[in-house]
Amino acid sequence: MNLALKLVTDAQSRKDTISSMPTIQEALDTIDQWIDDGAVPGAAAAVWHRGEIIAAHTTGEATPGRHVTNDTIFALASVSKPMTAAAVMQVLDREDVDLDTPLAEILPEFESVEDPFDEDLLPQLEAQRHEVTMRQLLCHTSGLPENVGVKRIRMTALPSLGEIVDVMCNVPLQSPPGETLRYSNVGLALAARAASRLADRDFHSMLQEDILDPAGLDGIVLRPGPKLDDRVAHVDDAAGNGGKSESYNSRYWRDMGIPWGGYFGTALDVLRFATSFLPGQASPLRDDLKAQMVVDNTGGVPGGVNSAGFHWEEGAWGLGWEVKGSKRNHPTGTLTSEGTWCHWGQSGTMVWVDPARELGLSVFSNRTVMKGWPLRPPRWSTLSDAVISAVGP
Repeated sequence: MNLALKLVTDAQSRKDTISSMPTIQEALDTIDQWIDDGAVPGAAAAVWHRGEIIAAHTTGEATPGRHVTNDTIFALASVSKPMTAAAVMQVLDREDVDLDTPLAEILPEFESVEDPFDEDLLPQLEAQRHEVTMRQLLCHTSGLPENVGVKRIRMTALPSLGEIVDVMCNVPLQSPPGETLRYSNVGLALAARAASRLADRDFHSMLQEDILDPAGLDGIVLRPGPKLDDRVAHVDDAAGNGGKSESYNSRYWRDMGIPWGGYFGTALDVLRFATSFLPGQASPLRDDLKAQMVVDNTGGVPGGVNSAGFHWEEGAWGLGWEVKGSKRNHPTGTLTSEGTWCHWGQSGTMVWVDPARELGLSVFSNRTVMKGWPLRPPRWSTLSDAVISAVGP
């Protein structure tokens, strides 16, 4: 092949490739298929690129007969955790408390387990309880379990948030502090209580006044009252279906504002929160605090999320935010960089930001992931790859 013909052929190949690439709106339109397939009742997605929201798409129903809009408020589940972590980081900074301060120095009630005959208690682990630090709580290496379990507390009894955290203070360790990534709701709950103790303030007030209000994120709601019922999406397949303690949907649940998984928000404002951790983006947090939160703080220890069946040889996690690192078969897709920070929630929510591309995606729905709809087939991953392909390098 002569040089001229080769140049023409290469140019045509590039043209064909570009013409076959989806547009950003076409990429987001794929969530319509989720509704058609019966995977979810409704969904919303938004894309941020280099300083602004460049696309958004809504589809399906928030509740029967009410369509999803950009103002629809979704139950965030564990996407709440980075918000809680941000408020904790702000308090630690203001109170001049080091991240590696032992939790027991702030919460003396954590220092020992009251029941020495607890069948889950391992004395060799409990001897290290005083070593659990604030950093380990935020990056899930404390050794604490994911949840407290029904033998310790039952949600059907409608315990207060304070009563739940009291029980969490008294659960035994399951692994040595710092040695394993063990995703833990308990850890974020105790971090929030410690921050509240340090500042002598209600935690919800701190998060609202110190993080959300200064950032203008009025689409993130910690405890949505009845006045917002016409904006909040109903979550299908929620635990405790129809009961007074039903996850996400009951008044009891919404009024608690659970720091490890009980906030609510729009796809647009949660994406704005996530992208505020990029360098140069406005945030109530100092740049150095933001930077700490979105890089691995575990040291690359193995571990994962037991309830989801995820286990990694190198379980990267930041402070509140998950860091993709070298993980494979990841919900953020195959094209996001290793520096990507993200979080997903059991209620069917996910948000990620790829700093290498200055690109972010939020995709929210209103069915829990218990039946694996975003992972089998890999709907989240496929959408993420389509968005990156549409935006380009």
